[in-house]
Amino acid sequence: MSSFWVNGIVAVRDGKPYIQLSNEKGMIAQLSMSETRQIAMDMLVMAARTETDSMIHRFCKERGFPDETSGMMMMAFRDYRAELDADKAERPNDEER
Repeated sequence: MSSFWVNGIVAVRDGKPYIQLSNEKGMIAQLSMSETRQIAMDMLVMAARTETDSMIHRFCKERGFPDETSGMMMMAFRDYRAELDADKAERPNDEER
C-alpha cells in the first residue's frame, strides 16, 4: 500500500483554505472546502455501503447460498438505497428563516 497525505493550506494568491492530497509521487489534488467535504461524505457513504455489500456476501456464503443470491440481494439493497437517496428534504428559503 502506498502512502497518502492530507494537508491543509491557506493560499497566498487568494487567502482561502484548501486541502491538498499527496502521495510519494507528489500532489494529487488541491480541493476547496466544499469539494473536500463532499468527497469526505462520499467516502463515508461508500464505506458504509461497501460494508453492507460485504456483510450480505458473507451471510449468503456462510449459509451455502448460490453466488447469484448474494448478487441479487446486493442489487435489491442498492435499489432501495437509491430510492431513499432520491427523497430530498425540503428546506425553507433563506428569506423565510
